[in-house]
Amino acid sequence: MKDYVYQLYVEAGAPQTHRMAAEIGNDDALPGSPSKTIVHRIIASKELPTGQEDIVSVAVVLARMADRDPGEVETRVRRMWIAAHLAQPLGSPVKDLDPFALEVHRAISVPGEKSLSMLPAYVVREHDTTLGTFVDRAVGGESLMVTLVGESSTGKTRACWEALRRLPAEWRVWHPFDPTRPDAALVHLREVGPRTVIWLNEAQHYLLAPDARTAEGITAGLRSVLTDRHRKPVLVLATVWPRFWDPLTAPSAVGAEDRFDQQRKLLTDLGQYVVVPKAFTASDLREVRRKADDDPRLARALEGAADGEITQFLAGVPELMRRYQCASPAEKALIHAAMDCRRLGHGPLLPHALLVEAAKGYLKDHEFGLRGDDWLEEALAYCAIPCRGVPGPLTPVPPRGDVPLGRTYRLADYLEQHGRIERRLLCPPASFWEAAIRRCPGADDSVALARAAQRRGRLRVAAALYTNALTAGSTEVRRELGRLAEGVGDIAKAKEFHEAAWRDDQQAHWELVRLRQLMGEPGRAEELAHIAANQGDSSSLTRLARLRQEAGDEEGAKGLTRNAAARGNIRTYAGLARSREDAGDRGGAEALAFLALERTGSTYALSDLVRKREQAGDGQAAERLILAAARRGKLRPAIRLADTRRQAGDREGAVRVLGLAADMGSIFARTEVARLKRRWGDCEGAEEALRSAVRQGSTFALTELARLREKAGDKRAMLRLYRIAAQRGSTTALAHLALLKEQEGAGEEAERMACSAADGGSTFALLELAYRREQASDRQGADRLAQTAYRAGNSGALVLLARLREKSGDASGAEVLVLQAAAAGDRQVLNEFVLRRERSGDSEGAERLASAGDGQVLLLLARLWESDGRKPEAERLFRRAADLGRTQALGELARLKQLAGDHAAAEGHARAAARAGHVEALADLARMCAREGLLVDADRLLKVAVDSGYGGALAHWAELHSQAGAQGEHLTRYGLTAGGDLSDPWDFESLGNPGPARVG
Repeated sequence: MKDYVYQLYVEAGAPQTHRMAAEIGNDDALPGSPSKTIVHRIIASKELPTGQEDIVSVAVVLARMADRDPGEVETRVRRMWIAAHLAQPLGSPVKDLDPFALEVHRAISVPGEKSLSMLPAYVVREHDTTLGTFVDRAVGGESLMVTLVGESSTGKTRACWEALRRLPAEWRVWHPFDPTRPDAALVHLREVGPRTVIWLNEAQHYLLAPDARTAEGITAGLRSVLTDRHRKPVLVLATVWPRFWDPLTAPSAVGAEDRFDQQRKLLTDLGQYVVVPKAFTASDLREVRRKADDDPRLARALEGAADGEITQFLAGVPELMRRYQCASPAEKALIHAAMDCRRLGHGPLLPHALLVEAAKGYLKDHEFGLRGDDWLEEALAYCAIPCRGVPGPLTPVPPRGDVPLGRTYRLADYLEQHGRIERRLLCPPASFWEAAIRRCPGADDSVALARAAQRRGRLRVAAALYTNALTAGSTEVRRELGRLAEGVGDIAKAKEFHEAAWRDDQQAHWELVRLRQLMGEPGRAEELAHIAANQGDSSSLTRLARLRQEAGDEEGAKGLTRNAAARGNIRTYAGLARSREDAGDRGGAEALAFLALERTGSTYALSDLVRKREQAGDGQAAERLILAAARRGKLRPAIRLADTRRQAGDREGAVRVLGLAADMGSIFARTEVARLKRRWGDCEGAEEALRSAVRQGSTFALTELARLREKAGDKRAMLRLYRIAAQRGSTTALAHLALLKEQEGAGEEAERMACSAADGGSTFALLELAYRREQASDRQGADRLAQTAYRAGNSGALVLLARLREKSGDASGAEVLVLQAAAAGDRQVLNEFVLRRERSGDSEGAERLASAGDGQVLLLLARLWESDGRKPEAERLFRRAADLGRTQALGELARLKQLAGDHAAAEGHARAAARAGHVEALADLARMCAREGLLVDADRLLKVAVDSGYGGALAHWAELHSQAGAQGEHLTRYGLTAGGDLSDPWDFESLGNPGPARVG
């Protein structure tokens, strides 16, 4: 409606509002009589007009001015006004919200206290202040996203709830969850209007939705909302655990598929994030004590919370853990089955039948026999009892929406996190996998559990679960099924899966190219390789060329190589050019390198070829190539060749190449010639090169020329050049002038100039002045200048003073500066001074400084002590590092104990490291055992690594079996049974159609 009225306004020639108001006022036939201000608001503001008569009057007047039919316009605007007022905006007004509907945790209850508020008194912490500033910006008109990152029950959702209090009454909050979180968000994001909070509690359910397309669609929708100026302001409040935040925001490895590119841009480019700490600080706890006088729940939390984890206690964790730890075997079996479901990737809604069937395998034989007839309902009832106001360990989930999901349960958040740690090294029993195959109805859940089974060597289980997912419509699993089929030797079945995947998504992959070639279809293989190249992956062409070359088809290989070059990326070109050069085909190599330059604009392949010619001793050919590149405007190969010659000691050759680049217009080449000539003592040649660079407009060359004049004693020329450079904006020149003022005795003016230079980014004058003040015993002045440099972003000034004070014997003064520099983000300063203390024989001081870090420097010192033969002391430091959170130190302890012959202690430390997330410690210890001939121990450790899902552990285990004369290849091919034994041979025909069964 607003757009329609504005269109009429434009067609009418944008009349002045006072004129329109006057015309409406003079026409008694019109229903309304808006003032000039209201007319302006109707046309220009985003607000929906409250009065139908006013907007109708404005529209009719505009229709007359635009030669439109006034009657038709009136009818249309009246209908639009009614429709707009009947439309239900997303979400609920902030004044009508229920914190528990937004999934704020219920707090503990206190016996005998009946008049307490729904939520405990709130203590504002540092992250709340930061979050509040973002909310205020949204109120001020910005659209933005804020993600709170913290562990379970740390207060993320409560902090978001408290932040809503800052919003005006007209704001609304929309929590997408019906019929499912991803579906609600994907469908309704386009309906989000201004002054809306999008509430994404547990954002992983949206941004890591099992269906990658859904997750990407939600992410793209959020980005559109945040960047749409017509919908401003919108505030997205999200919460997420660190284990989900890390994969969503970490850059992908070079060459790997960037699965979460959209999510990373949303969360870290468009969005802001706030870290919510696990524990309250000392000042936070003081505020808790103050408020505990009026809220007995806070008083109880102060008594019982460990390590300042107030919110975790308030959320009922102690009672929850007591309920779990005191559960009967049947109850604990259900909880453990739920824990394993969640940690292996199943969604939060756990089917009743899946839990019941899986739980049977968690009971020992005698426990199984002791079950009563009503054991299941009794166990479920026990798990569902609330823990002091918060949900029990395993609670039934009421149906939402119209989708019948059957009976489902949800595991308590804290138990989920507890299970991820405590059960990390355990593989679920066979009953779990069998139940998953039969009773897991969701395709996404089947895929997640299939991947978990595959990582744990349960390959037949993985194949069955992938097959279920495919039956349920998850066609993206076909390639994974193809890989499993090829693994068991069924090449035809593998090709069948890959062909079906190709028909589904039309994405050409190397696996199918290779299988077509192997199955005697070279023409179809080449056709698909060309399609892959057209889709941006030319590696299939080069790999197919290699296959044909190995098969003796040289002509076919050459043809594919040419095609790969025509479509390849820069590394493809470089590899092909290198191959041609190695084969003696210099012309072909050059053609490929220059084709790469033409197609991609990159000199990588050409520089690589120049390097090879130079290494082969053909400098003339290398120079000919750089000249050809320079004629095309590319000087980088020349610069790199000059550097290669300089490092080889070929001064004349380096200068000649730089001269060629300089003649082509490179200022950098001229200044580099000057630097090299000055270094070699040719000051006259250096000045000549710098003057040429100055004529080309280089301010840097001016400052370098000034330094040469200073060294030659020509003070007048030096000052003139520095002043010219400073006038041109060189902060380096200004810093040099500051030092000259210091030499003249004008200390205050020198400091002012140094501060001005620092404001422009050059702090070296401040460092030099600080050094001079320190040498003159003016510690106060030195500190002042160093702190100024530190505030300008250079913590090196603090390090400089620390070195001087350390040298003068003031170790405590040095430590203060070192710790300040370390707190400012200087990661190397602690390492440096720890090593200084250690080399000077002050091991106690080295340890004290190392302890000031987060444990990383303790690891460094421990390794140093170990290399010096001080193994008991090194062990003590490794333990301290582990206590400070550097859990990789547990792996180091395992290694030390194994070297000392204490295998039991070594295994204990390796298991502790693995439970902390460093499962590689088990594999490392297994390799040590194998080298020592302890094959039984190595076998047991690798089995644990396989059961925990450590990548590559199955291959290591198979290798160990092969060394022992066992069936290593058989293990790699067929994997393990659901129960963890060596599997018999199996094929896809034997899988049949195992499920899933319907869940009631």
